[in-house]
Amino acid sequence: MNGGRIDLQGRRRPTYLRVLVTGRCPMQCAYCHAEGEALPRAPGQRPRGPGSDVIGGCLEAAVRTGIRKFKFLGGEPLLRPDLPGIVEGLRRAAPEADLSLITGGVAPVENLERVFAAGLDRANLTIHGWGAEAFHRRGGTEDLRRLRDRNLEFLRRNGRPLKLNYVYSGPQDDEDLRSLLDVASRWGVLVNVLDDLSDPCASAMTVSRALRRIRGEYLVEEVDPDPDSLPTMHLEWEDGLRVEVKQARLGEVAPWKWCPECPKRERCREGIFALRLGFRGDLRLCMDRPDLTLPLEPLISRGIDAAAAAWNRFIDRSLP
Repeated sequence: MNGGRIDLQGRRRPTYLRVLVTGRCPMQCAYCHAEGEALPRAPGQRPRGPGSDVIGGCLEAAVRTGIRKFKFLGGEPLLRPDLPGIVEGLRRAAPEADLSLITGGVAPVENLERVFAAGLDRANLTIHGWGAEAFHRRGGTEDLRRLRDRNLEFLRRNGRPLKLNYVYSGPQDDEDLRSLLDVASRWGVLVNVLDDLSDPCASAMTVSRALRRIRGEYLVEEVDPDPDSLPTMHLEWEDGLRVEVKQARLGEVAPWKWCPECPKRERCREGIFALRLGFRGDLRLCMDRPDLTLPLEPLISRGIDAAAAAWNRFIDRSLP
């Protein structure tokens, strides 16, 4: 798999926002990082996220600063009952924007149907274990797995781009991942295999070695440039299986002026270039530096223009 430095010159200003709408989730995945937010282990203590008026104001400010790609996540974002209204408001403010979410599918299918009706473009479904044993290791019940499968069937019938996410945590996942890849090759669905960020020894090479061990050598290796994030590596096998691997690392790219001297840069393995809207209505530059944030919630009360202006100043101060 090719490496090398990724150059973001000419597109360093971020155009991609990941929006944390809830910390609620019935799963207990050890690798869940909630975009760098520290979540209580007890599900009942997890944050719901900002009110819909605050999120709506932050998203409108984001549109005015040039954000054009939005992804909703959590927790399980489909457990937030007002998410369809949030998506609908954002779609009105940004008719051409790319709106998507990451779901584990552990919510009623009707919730997914409503956010698509509200204006969502597509969804990534995270496979927290394809088979029963792997799914149960991550805290899922058989009822939740059946619910996941119903959401997956809806997404397959929906006719929109679908990507399956799978976090590879080590050889104990080999057979489970093999089963998923076999099904994905028959369905023609792209699988994004991610290294486990909770494991300091894991990397894109860990994923690459596992894929070769499970599936043999791939025939095609292509870089997919993402104008809103970092390029990703797409691999393809003889039977048509397509897998995406995030081999680029934000620590290598160093898009912020704080990066060269950052004490966490050496272990910065984040594979995307995006801003975050956190549970407290704060704008964050990266997962590893909660100190580099802009509290947006108090600015929204002063108006969208004021919030957008503060957003732009925050980014301008942070660029090299």
